Amino acid sequence: MKKQTVAVVIPTIRNLDFLESWQDEFRDCLGVIVEDHQKKEVKTPNKFFKQVYHYSWQDIDKELGKNSWIIPRKNAGIRSYGFLKAFQKGVDIIITLDDDCYPVKNQDFVNQHLENLSYWAPVDWFPTYPHRSYFYTRGVPYGIRNKKEVVISHGLWKGVVDFDAPTQLLNMDLNIPTSFPFVEFIPENYFYPMCSMNLAFKSKITPIMYFPPMGYDNKGNNWGYDRFDDIWAGIFSKKILDHLGYAVVNGAPFVEHRKASDVFKNLQKEASGIKTNEILYKEVQKLELKSKTVLDCYHELAEKVNFPNETYFNKLIDAMNTWYRLF
Repeated sequence: MKKQTVAVVIPTIRNLDFLESWQDEFRDCLGVIVEDHQKKEVKTPNKFFKQVYHYSWQDIDKELGKNSWIIPRKNAGIRSYGFLKAFQKGVDIIITLDDDCYPVKNQDFVNQHLENLSYWAPVDWFPTYPHRSYFYTRGVPYGIRNKKEVVISHGLWKGVVDFDAPTQLLNMDLNIPTSFPFVEFIPENYFYPMCSMNLAFKSKITPIMYFPPMGYDNKGNNWGYDRFDDIWAGIFSKKILDHLGYAVVNGAPFVEHRKASDVFKNLQKEASGIKTNEILYKEVQKLELKSKTVLDCYHELAEKVNFPNETYFNKLIDAMNTWYRLF
C-alpha cells in the first residue's frame, strides 16, 4: 500500500519554538507555514519536517493577484492559503495545527489522524462504544457497517477548552488535565463545532475547506465578523459531506492547548457572529443540494444558501466563488 503524504499547515505570527516539543512527529511531513505578516519575519526551523514551505502576505498577493482579498489578514483563517498550497503540492492528507498546541504523551498524533481517515462509518445507526477497535457492539446490524468514507478527523484538546467568550467567562479556571482515547462518528444531518486547532482532512475535499474571511482584509478593512471562520466552514463542509455520503470522526488524537485567548477581546470579536450563528446553520440545513462532486456542491451551496442580507455575506458569496474557481 502506498504511503500517504501529509502536509502540516500552521498559521502563525510568533516564533515556532513549540515545534521543539513535537520532536520527530512531523519528520515525514511537509511543513506549510503561513505567516500572518506582510514579509517573512519568523524563523522557520527546517529540522522538524521533511521539507518546509514558508509563506507571508507577499506570497499570497503575488500568487492570487486581484483575488488575494479572499485570504484574510490578522486572522487564523489565513490558513486557507496553506490548504491551497498543500493541495497544489499533491499531498494526500492535510493536518492543521495552532502554534499554542503541544503533544500529549503516549499518543502517535499523525498516525492516529491517518488511522481515523482510514475508517468507514456506518449509516443509520450510532455506535455507542467510542473505541476504534470496538465500534460495533451487540445489536448493530452488519448490513449498515463501514459504508461511508471518513474524510475529516476532528481532534480535540486537553488543557484550555475551545469555548466562546461568554462560556469562557463562566469557566475561567477550567483546565482539562487528561485526554480520552475515544473516537466517534458525527451523525448524518448533525452539525458540529469544527475547531481548526487540531484538524485533519483528505486533500480531495480542500475545495470545501475554505474558511470564511474574518478579521481584516488585504486593505486593512475589518470584515465585521471574527472567530467563526472555522465554525462556518464546518457547517458548509458538513452539509456537503452528508449529501455526498462522506463522514467525519471526532475525538482522539488530542493536543494540549496551553494558551487561552483574551476573553474580553473575544467578547467584542464574537458579538456579531454569535447572533448570526443561531440562524446560519438553519439556512444551510434547509438547502437541497443536487450536485455530484465536492467542488460543484461548494459552488451550489454558495449560490443557493439564503444568507443574511448584509454586505459581509454578499462579499462572502463572491469569496466562496473565487475560491471555487481556484480549483
